[in-house]
Amino acid sequence: MQSHFYRDKFIAVAVVLLVLIISLPMALFLSGAISDVVAIVWLTVVVLCIWTGTLLNRIRHRETTSYWPATERFSQTVREISDQDHLLDHIIETLFKTIDGAHLSIWRYRTDDNVLAMLRSAGAPLTPDLSELPFDISIGQLNGTQPVEQLPESALRQGLLALPVDHITLLVLGHELIGAVCIGQDQADGVVEPAILRWLDFMTGHLALVIKNACLVTDLEETITKLQLAYRRTIDAEQEERRHLAIELHDDILSRLTTLSMSLRLNRRRLAIDPNPVAQDLLTLEEETQHLNRRLREITQGLHPTVLTDLGLIAALQAYLDSIGKQALPASAPRIITLTAQGFGDQRIGEDKLETDLYYITRQAIDNALFHAHADQILIHLRWGQNAISITVQDTGCGLRDKPEVLMGQTGHLGLLSMNERTLAWRGRLTFDSSPGRGTTVHVRIPVTQASHVLANLQAHTYHLHQAREPVLMP
Repeated sequence: MQSHFYRDKFIAVAVVLLVLIISLPMALFLSGAISDVVAIVWLTVVVLCIWTGTLLNRIRHRETTSYWPATERFSQTVREISDQDHLLDHIIETLFKTIDGAHLSIWRYRTDDNVLAMLRSAGAPLTPDLSELPFDISIGQLNGTQPVEQLPESALRQGLLALPVDHITLLVLGHELIGAVCIGQDQADGVVEPAILRWLDFMTGHLALVIKNACLVTDLEETITKLQLAYRRTIDAEQEERRHLAIELHDDILSRLTTLSMSLRLNRRRLAIDPNPVAQDLLTLEEETQHLNRRLREITQGLHPTVLTDLGLIAALQAYLDSIGKQALPASAPRIITLTAQGFGDQRIGEDKLETDLYYITRQAIDNALFHAHADQILIHLRWGQNAISITVQDTGCGLRDKPEVLMGQTGHLGLLSMNERTLAWRGRLTFDSSPGRGTTVHVRIPVTQASHVLANLQAHTYHLHQAREPVLMP
């Protein structure tokens, strides 16, 4: 900013001196102090000096003259194109034609991963095909457009040399790193004209602003698309859960209630004729009523277990594993389930909705391993640390038959979708590590602001399951 101030001040002084030099002979000529020949000669000398100065300025600052059309095209492109993808395409095309190198690429800096990710490239393809580069140097170590060989020893330098890239220019706004422009030259030339480098330094501020705006708009559009897709999937998952609940209530509970009602009606009629058999039927009806009571409790506990509200996440998972241990499971079910929890103790998660989502994420991962993995053992570990809660569910089964993103949303795999949506709702991350014959490990990490006060507390529970001889329908 200070250099621009002095430059503008110099231009103003030069204009004043130029006006004085031109007006002085005119004034002397009009006053009769000099002849018309002297005035013409004086003006001719002034014009020659101005022309010579302009020519020297063009030679001295080539980038401000020969590259001015490219600057104008760049500004016009930014003004006229609203679609960010097309804008980036036109920018890379304009830069590539102007610099006239073998390769040109624009990279975006991702703060979360601390890497440079390629946005656009033009010219010869890079070999090897690296779309990301680690950024392990400080911004202060780069000053303007700099040869890659002069970079400090780093993973970034080695990656650029492997591409190969000859020069790099960082795109910075204030103290914020936006990205970089990389130039590759032909092996025969290997030299970038200084005028090109000065022009590129002049354009870095404009490029940084355009790249940042384009990335912000693109990220916003992707976020909106993901939210719309997540909303649609959530609705589908809720409808599927309601359908399963309706089928279970209709085919099991309602049919049993209908049978119970008919039996009561029949026994009421038989009571006046022969009351002796009625006593045995009433005993059977009492057992049926108790069974219905247990099934309704199981359904309501599945919708939202009261132990989760009363005692918390770990107690609710223990109760769920206890209920599994009392059921007759298919022969493919595991024999042992181990649950360990670190950092919980008697402390409760302050956010009720987060606790509920953690419960259902863990429960769904357990169900997937229980009924689909054909595993001998399931290991469950929950850890509450200083700034995150993590869940790991590992089985020794057959592994996933396809990629998780492919399985999500397919018929019968809405559980994976539900796990993913619940995790994303808390800005968490869900990952799967699976290979055929080596089992599956599900890992969930959700950031929290409430740190655990009992980091050293460790709980461990082991559950031995019973397999049924006859196949059991899997949910």
